Amino acid sequence: MLTKTLLLLLLSVIPVRVSTTDGKSVQGTFQGIGSGELQIGVDGETQTYGFDALSSLTPVTPPDATGPTMRVILAAGSEVAAQELSLTDETLSIQPRRQSRLEVPVKQVRAIRFRGATAAVNPAWLAKLEDERRGDTIAIRREGDMLDFIEGVITSISADTVGLELDGDEIQAPIAKLEGVIFGGTKVSSNPGDIQVVDSYGSRWSAAEMLPSQADAPLHLKLAGGITHTLPLEHVESIRWTGGLSLLATVKPAVSSHTEYVQSKLDRDMLNAWFAPKPADGQDLVMYGRSTVEYRIDDGFKTFAAGVRRDKSVRKATETTVRVYVDEKMVWEESINNNQPLGFELPVVEGRRLKIEVDPGSQGDLGNSIRILRPRLLR
Repeated sequence: MLTKTLLLLLLSVIPVRVSTTDGKSVQGTFQGIGSGELQIGVDGETQTYGFDALSSLTPVTPPDATGPTMRVILAAGSEVAAQELSLTDETLSIQPRRQSRLEVPVKQVRAIRFRGATAAVNPAWLAKLEDERRGDTIAIRREGDMLDFIEGVITSISADTVGLELDGDEIQAPIAKLEGVIFGGTKVSSNPGDIQVVDSYGSRWSAAEMLPSQADAPLHLKLAGGITHTLPLEHVESIRWTGGLSLLATVKPAVSSHTEYVQSKLDRDMLNAWFAPKPADGQDLVMYGRSTVEYRIDDGFKTFAAGVRRDKSVRKATETTVRVYVDEKMVWEESINNNQPLGFELPVVEGRRLKIEVDPGSQGDLGNSIRILRPRLLR
């Protein structure tokens, strides 16, 4: 009995490094979570930090683990690395590796990707993920890294197949031939949880709250969307209290400009009010003609993700090029010549400035209204 107790005590003593919002760094042992506060042991004494004073927590020795490739993307911001899952009666049952199972209403699930991300398939998959749709969609992987999309109603998911109702008939699509499934009508949250927990298996948990827990007990997360999950501290790669996502539509740009193709003597403030890049629908950006918008990249952000398409208000337009720069280095460039969206996820680690540029070239800016779909920085 004594040996078992000693072992539990040793397992509960996990050295961690804590960063505060005022730039300080403290190293100690994790002692537990109180009501809106973190407790760590430093030199034999317990120190308490309110969540509003914390920036991040990382283990001194990062956990070493390999996670499953399957990912479940929740509408409220979490992305779960799933070892097993099943869908029955409007509930998706998700089994992460070496963690408790989650039961999630399917209306809170945005998509499931069965395969690991690849550069060849990402543009088509991410674009479809960002596009608006009413019905459910399955993505079939064809030869040459091509995706075909079929819309219907997803009725079930088992270990090997996805059930899809199509024109009154139900088919069973083999998961081995699918890239993933996207659920229609799911409303993506524009306000994910303020706390982001990344685990060693690749999950990113967007938490609205961290409920009280002892040093030798798992963390108790209340996810954005009202779902709860327990997570052993030894699986944690990082915790950030400053949020894991920044929607650029809600952030004031550092620089914003627009130059009309045909010069005008109209008041510049009036022209900017009409044509300068501006937020749309709370999550998107709309950019007209020849324009740029630039944002600062705060510490900790690793990825810039978005979709791009011509705004649906446009019926006829010339070809437009969209470019993305990180610290003045171009990292993405594509020509937009139809209404089909494109998607991307770009690394921004150690970058300080992010710029989006819309360039109609020498063809004029007739109808060149480009919508940047949910541009966001991710930690």
